[in-house]
Amino acid sequence: MGNSLHHWFIMFAGFIGVCCLWRTTSIITWSNPNVMAKASIQVDLSIPTSNIITQRFYNMTNQRSIKFHKRKHRGAISRYMLQLYYRRPSADIVRALEPFHVSAAIQQNGGGRILEFQIPTDNSEEDLEAAELIGKAGMILRVKTMDYNNDIIMNEVIESTRKSEIWRIFDVTPAVKMRRSNTLRFLVRGRVRGRPEGEDPILLLSYVKPKKRTRRSVNEDDINDDNSMSTWSDGRRRRRNPCRKRPLYVDFATINYDEWVVAPPGYDAYQCIGKCFFPFGEHLNPTKHAIVQALIHSALQGNDGVAKSVGRVCCVPTKLAPTSLLYLDASGTLTYQYGYEDMVVAECGCR
Repeated sequence: MGNSLHHWFIMFAGFIGVCCLWRTTSIITWSNPNVMAKASIQVDLSIPTSNIITQRFYNMTNQRSIKFHKRKHRGAISRYMLQLYYRRPSADIVRALEPFHVSAAIQQNGGGRILEFQIPTDNSEEDLEAAELIGKAGMILRVKTMDYNNDIIMNEVIESTRKSEIWRIFDVTPAVKMRRSNTLRFLVRGRVRGRPEGEDPILLLSYVKPKKRTRRSVNEDDINDDNSMSTWSDGRRRRRNPCRKRPLYVDFATINYDEWVVAPPGYDAYQCIGKCFFPFGEHLNPTKHAIVQALIHSALQGNDGVAKSVGRVCCVPTKLAPTSLLYLDASGTLTYQYGYEDMVVAECGCR
């Protein structure tokens, strides 16, 4: 009997020891920094690893958002903006904003619905020139400006300033300039709801840049073409394949830029092709550094066995010009920009 009790006591003590060892090992295992870091990723977005994951997720969803906006803007709003694009308005930048919220029908203030727009933060490099609320003909009949408490700021009705067979345009520039916050609200009477997708009212914001620009079209006739310079001023013979501007048409779909560029489908970008021979022609506008590099390159050319550690001067764009684009910005806002900078080769030179 005593031996039996002793045997059971040893087994029970062994069981307790195993349990303690398992518990201790478990605690030690979870104390491992790598394991704890993996666990923290699920709940703590402040550690560096989770920041990377969050940023990648944001980038993916942002790209999806842009594609969604692009599909949405291919409807009636895009048609209006395309008309604007081909008319070449006087503004440097035009943004088309959609209401982020349309209220249910209200009973006070004569009825209607409240449209809410998120106005972009003011930019020191842009001056607001005009703001217009635009809707399909018969959709917007009256417009009043409201503050955030649903009180009418301007009691008078904003009349349609311009009309066409399709569109009605209401000048709301004072309301945008005198707004108290970046959220702007309009009380609109008309058939706002029940319209086909893509035919909601839009708020057009037109901006000009403070620096006065010289307005000109960007096309082949307007850009100085190096092809016209066939000889140097002293009549010396030109080398073969000299540096010059050559045609290059860019199809936006080829480089996936059609994901954010709405119009045009492509444009003449031009390119600089050829070699830079010394002495340079004046039209190549070389820098002092380019001249020195060309002289060293020529000096080493005749030395047998000497490695050419100095390369030839390169034929590159020395002057770039803008072009007009209708595109979706990073927030998905449909934007027209007259002068999208540094898109077209205007002049080539040796650098």
